[in-house]
Amino acid sequence: MKKSEKTFYLSVLLTMFGAIALSILFFFLLFRIGELKRAGNELIRILMPFVYGGIMAYLLRPLCEKLESFFKRKLKGRRKGESIASGLSIFLSMFFGFAVVTALLILVLPQLISSIGSIVKMLPRAIEEFTAFLMNYVGDNQVLGNYVTEFSESISKRIPEWLSTSLLPSLQTLLNGFSDSVSGIVSVLTNVSLGLVVAVYLLGSRKKLANQGRMVIRAIFSPKWANRIFAELSYTDRMFSGFINGKILDSLLIGVLNFVGMLLLQLPYALLVSVLVGVTNLIPFFGPYIGMIPSAFLILLVNPWQCVLFLVFNILLQQFDGNVLGPRILGNVTGLSSFWVLFSILLFGGLFGFVGMIVGVPVFAVVYDIVRKLVRKGIAYWERKEGSL
Repeated sequence: MKKSEKTFYLSVLLTMFGAIALSILFFFLLFRIGELKRAGNELIRILMPFVYGGIMAYLLRPLCEKLESFFKRKLKGRRKGESIASGLSIFLSMFFGFAVVTALLILVLPQLISSIGSIVKMLPRAIEEFTAFLMNYVGDNQVLGNYVTEFSESISKRIPEWLSTSLLPSLQTLLNGFSDSVSGIVSVLTNVSLGLVVAVYLLGSRKKLANQGRMVIRAIFSPKWANRIFAELSYTDRMFSGFINGKILDSLLIGVLNFVGMLLLQLPYALLVSVLVGVTNLIPFFGPYIGMIPSAFLILLVNPWQCVLFLVFNILLQQFDGNVLGPRILGNVTGLSSFWVLFSILLFGGLFGFVGMIVGVPVFAVVYDIVRKLVRKGIAYWERKEGSL
């Protein structure tokens, strides 16, 4: 048998062996998907402090880098100026993040609890007044009057049922399992505390870790592919940091403006509604409507005309955000059309919920950029091939 024939048969055998091995591995993973999922969840639970720390460090990194460059200019020429600048920037960044979260909890949380409590107390009376308001405008129209009466009776009946069959049993279960709740709270606090330590280490060693990552990539890939990977990672970092940090700042400003506007217009539940509007504003495209609709319903139960006033004010505020504030903070950082923004929100929101709605746009923007580059290279390749014929 010739050497070429031996090589051919050997390659066929290796291909068949690889196909069989991959098929066995595929069916093994398919029938062990539950165990793999449990193992993955357990691994995530163990590494949760690193997840928290990574998120904190990534969000605070832009502020830390700005502070570090500022202190380096001020301490230029001094002994150990760089280490002092690094330490000060990390400390002030962590202090700023801790102060913002603490202030939100201390100032907002009691007001939110108070607002929710007052809503529960006034809800039956508000439904009666709202029904009377509608009946005045319905007049002698029997059909519309029947619809209003059915709606009022349905709401008046379902709220007590919900309180007696859902909320109260849930509270009782919560009290019975208080030890489990305490352990869960302790676990979260422990993970957050460890995450703070991890965030400090990540901020302090971010340059060293970045250099080590570059060395690993250069050791695995050729210089050409390593440079391409570095360029794509740089683009991904700009996309995520620019979009997420910009969106957080934009939503914070919108929440504050909404709160000030509602106070000036003397609208009820100003703080509760402003928190809801600010948090949902993190979601692109759908966020303003997700926050506006339940907020308008709450105000509607108090005073229908104030609800109309809130809707007009909120629509104007969202127009200001979409045409003035948002573009100045974010710009067109993703480069995606409205269709792909909508597609990414629906896709990642369906897969990962609220978090998926927030990070779906930058994730899809990165995928879109990679596909666009591959398409351009493919077109250029076939054009060169046709030109050589």
